[in-house]
Formats: sequence, structure tokens, C-alpha cells
Amino acid sequence: MEFNALKILPGAGPFYFKGNSIGFIIIHGGGGGTCADLKPLAIDLKRERGYTIRLPLLPGYGTSPEDLRRTPIASWKNALEKEVKALKEECQKIIIGGHSMGGLLALILAANFDFDALFTISTPMGIQRFGLWLVPFINIFMKYHSVNSVQLKKETNGRWVGYNKIPINIVTKVKKLIRETKISLPRISSSAIFFQGCLDSEIKKGSLNYIFNKINTKCKKKIWLKNNGHSILDSPDHKQIVLKLIEFIDKICT
Repeated sequence: MEFNALKILPGAGPFYFKGNSIGFIIIHGGGGGTCADLKPLAIDLKRERGYTIRLPLLPGYGTSPEDLRRTPIASWKNALEKEVKALKEECQKIIIGGHSMGGLLALILAANFDFDALFTISTPMGIQRFGLWLVPFINIFMKYHSVNSVQLKKETNGRWVGYNKIPINIVTKVKKLIRETKISLPRISSSAIFFQGCLDSEIKKGSLNYIFNKINTKCKKKIWLKNNGHSILDSPDHKQIVLKLIEFIDKICT
């Protein structure tokens, strides 16, 4: 599924920077936000090391909730595979990573492509919300769930860009991605670093350890972020994420 660039919400669109021969693909999450959530991370990685950065907008995001409801998982995968192929033509070393649902997509891609490294931030191996098992039934009667976009903008000094409602069926898609990720983890051999907030109430607490233990590589590291919940924009541990990620990549790629 393609989306019309003219429909993209102001500030939601992709971020691309042509830098050095080390390239990053960074994938935003699935909770109704956009590339704006991860733009601060992309900008700091660019500024600190001059990496080549690709932060794509996933199909269905940054346009309308109706677009997202209609967008299948396959469209996200196809779009990201094109990003991987494009970056391989530009860079000698490739790092892939993502936040939340974006981390799931990064892990699935890492099981099918040979990356130099990968990272995930707040990536779920289970969703910690009461009543989610009812989603298939709720979806019959309710198509969308309201998002408090006003509060999100207030908490992020107006920088959050996303929908004021998200389709209920996004939960079903995320659960499918979790199942696929669990199957994929043993096939991943890329060096990896994983982050999870100690205060994250959105995902199951054991998510980080599950991913860390199942991935098939000896070069791996996990970081618990003491001050972080689930959100990534205006993260209280933003500087730590940038520092630890750069340290890890420096050891692998230089």
C-alpha cells in the first residue's frame, strides 16, 4: 500500500541524512506516533558520529487513522526491505533498530538480512494491558480508540505528531508481530544492544530478558533505563541511549 505524500501530517514525515559509510535504519513505533518520535535520536546520532540515517515513515502512519486501519503488516515489511536495499547501496556497514513495534520489525528483518548490528528500545514480548484478549470481540463494535493527543503534545513541548485515535486492530497486528518475532529470534546472529525502561507499564517486564536470552549471538548487551517509561520522545534517559548506542557501535564498526 502506498500513501500520498501530500497527505502527510506536518512534522510526521521521514528523516534522511547522507553521512558516512555506517548507516542506520531506525523504525518508529506503532502507537499512533510517527517519525517525530525518533527524530531526536536520529539527529543526535548524525551530530555525534555523522552516520548515514534513514528514518522512514511506515505506511498507514502520519496520514489518517483510516489509512492505518487498512494497512497490512506486509506493507510495513515491504517498505522496510526497500529501505534496507537502498541503504546497502550507500553504506558498508548497516545497523537496524526501532522503538516498540518498530523494534519487532527490526528483529524480524534481522532474522532475514545480515546486519552489522541491531538495537531495540522498549520492544514488547507481551503487552501489559488488561482486557487485550477481548480485542477481537471489541473490534466488531469499536473501530478506534481515542488518544489524548493534547496531553502528549503538552508533555513533549508540542513535538509529538500523531493521530488523535488509533484503530483497535493495531493490537492484533502487534500480537502477530510478537509471535513472528519469537520464532525469528534464534535466527538472529547480528551484534545487538537492547534498552528497556524500568518504569515501562505498557509492555511485559520480562520482554528485554526474553529477547536477550533467545537471540543467537554472543556479542550482545542489555541496558535498563532507570527513569524511562515506554515513550521515547523527550525520554528522560535520552542521553544515555545515545551514549550507550554509540559506544556499542564504535566497538563493532571501527
